[in-house]
Amino acid sequence: MNRRYSLHTLTLLLVLCLSFLAHPAGAGDVSLSSLAARASECGVFPETVDRVRSSVASGDLTETDGASLLEPLLDACDQKLPLAPLEDKLEEGLSKHVRPALIVHALRTRIDDYLFVSELLPGPRDKVDPRVLTALGEGVSKGAPRDDVKAYVEEFSGQPADPFLTGAEMVSLLGQARFDYTLTRSVLGAGFDAGSLTPEWRYFIRLVLIARQRGLSDKEIADGAAAVLAGQGSLGDVSIRLGFTSRSLTGRSISN
Repeated sequence: MNRRYSLHTLTLLLVLCLSFLAHPAGAGDVSLSSLAARASECGVFPETVDRVRSSVASGDLTETDGASLLEPLLDACDQKLPLAPLEDKLEEGLSKHVRPALIVHALRTRIDDYLFVSELLPGPRDKVDPRVLTALGEGVSKGAPRDDVKAYVEEFSGQPADPFLTGAEMVSLLGQARFDYTLTRSVLGAGFDAGSLTPEWRYFIRLVLIARQRGLSDKEIADGAAAVLAGQGSLGDVSIRLGFTSRSLTGRSISN
């Protein structure tokens, strides 16, 4: 019995020793270091990685928390999604001392929004224009209706790259402002047909908000914009047509 008990004890000790070797003290730190190294290799902004690691070093985060914050960025990288908006969201959460679990939830939600857009856009994901993906992904994450984005991509994805990007930015911003997509579509259609949808039209949302304050209906605004685009006019021409002057989001005068 004693011999059998000794053998059993030795076997148990051997298993415990092997387990300790496989999972030594500080294994959490190794895991965080490994994730940090992968994040750096994947192109995550170095300051974001450093911010997470310094928060762990200072005791503001546990090692597990730090690892959980980097994991969504690695997932986004693996899926060829833009990293900058996620990095900004992570750093914003840390700056505001938001609980790590809530930051992770926000990151995962934004990744889902980007994946939705990515699956709509034609071609392999690593060939998609990251500017378009970001414009529409951010729009969805901030409240632009998914149906608006889907309708836009399905109808207009064959347009040239730069006008399509401008249109994507308009859909994103107008959708957040609850501008009816039927009206948005009439404006975009006129611009694409006339080849007049230049980058300045991304600031159309500014004109919409001002025109609303002055009592104009969304249909009046859309009709005016569509008419101007059909005539290859500028954003400033819309404000003149609607009877007022305004200033663009850049601070430059739209019309004199």
